[in-house]
Amino acid sequence: LPKHLQDDREKVDRFLREIKVHARLNHPNIVSFYNATQLENQLVMTTELVEGTSLALQLESGPLPVAKAVDYMCQTLSALSYSHAHGIVHREITPANLLVTPDGTLKVTGFGLAKAVNDPQLTQAGAMLGSLEYMAPEQVKGATTLDGRTDLYSLGAVLYEAVTGKKIFHAESQFDIMVAHVTKTPTPPIELNPDLSPELNQMILTALAKEPAQRFQTAKEFSEALANLGRA
Repeated sequence: LPKHLQDDREKVDRFLREIKVHARLNHPNIVSFYNATQLENQLVMTTELVEGTSLALQLESGPLPVAKAVDYMCQTLSALSYSHAHGIVHREITPANLLVTPDGTLKVTGFGLAKAVNDPQLTQAGAMLGSLEYMAPEQVKGATTLDGRTDLYSLGAVLYEAVTGKKIFHAESQFDIMVAHVTKTPTPPIELNPDLSPELNQMILTALAKEPAQRFQTAKEFSEALANLGRA
């Protein structure tokens, strides 16, 4: 935790919570937590060093082959299924927080906003946390109670970008992006990439439904749909 944040109680509490949350997770598609300590009066957390690049860096070169994108998403969903089963919502699934090793293994990182169901609220009601381009409508609205379906929306936004090369919404201001998440229907990805199958197009739109009840209800359900697509 940077020294200039040591006196910010919320930042310290959030860092301590990240340590506690991350220490509970042990999964091949999640960056491994190693240790936490104080070093010269500074809070320090150590994790495994992942050799490779972020998905964000890969996407700078354009969209991925569909099969590769689906494989990455299935690996991410395996990690999310595990974390959700442990009562932990990531809350910031973005391409920058998905690391890919040279052998194609994907590992989820960036647990700074992750929260267990019973953890106390660290931000005021109505405050937003997360990356706007991938933020679920309920996050935009500042909902204090989020569940795994919030992560599935974010992953739907990542998959959309992975197969089209475009973010789900483009706007001139952050406010306009927020409004779009809440009120606008994204352009069907198949219109941007005609090589997509209608089935995958619909899966992405399902993940991006405005209401959580209309999305995939679990990471396993989303993953099984993608796996069936691969077998079709």
